[in-house]
Formats: sequence, structure tokens, C-alpha cells
Amino acid sequence: MLKKSVTYVRVSSKEQEQTGYSPLAQKRLLWTFARDNSFDVVKEFEIAETAKKAGREVFNEMIAYVKEHEIKHIIVEKTDRLYRNWKDYVVIEELIEQHDVLIKWKK
Repeated sequence: MLKKSVTYVRVSSKEQEQTGYSPLAQKRLLWTFARDNSFDVVKEFEIAETAKKAGREVFNEMIAYVKEHEIKHIIVEKTDRLYRNWKDYVVIEELIEQHDVLIKWKK
């Protein structure tokens, strides 16, 4: 049975886009991981901005979507693509503790 999931792709600079962290490179990695591990990716979230500041719009959209649609898996390349500040870390921990969401990272 496939596990319903979302992917979250983030780059923080144009330089990252050109040095192996491009959105396309991350998507390929995440889709391969999803396929190989029986995940059904129902939605992708992609953003180009730093994760150091809290209150990121696409991050908040993803959190709301995960809660509303009872998604249990968020797939990211590595945790620093998802959060790099304490406020967002707390939001992710709440998802894990209160909504039984699992974070899957490839690296």
C-alpha cells in the first residue's frame, strides 16, 4: 500500500540552484526515494528563499495542507531544506507529536 506524502523542495539562493541543490535535482532525488519506498506523492511544495526566517508562506501552506488532508509523511532532501530556525522546528515537532507525521529525508 502506498503511503500518502508531500515533498518539500527549497533553495535559498541562485548559487545553490546552480551547484547541485537545484529544485529539479532535489525533485528527482525525492521522487526516486518516494518510488523506491512506496510513497504516493500527492502534492509538491517548492520555494526559493532562506529558511532562517520564520513565517515562510509556502512552508505554512504545506503545514496547513498536511493537517487538512491528514498527510503522514513529508519528504525532504535533508532537514535544513525544511527548517533552519527554532519557530519552524517547533511547528514540525508539533506535527510529529500531535498529528503523527513522519519526516523522511534522503541525505
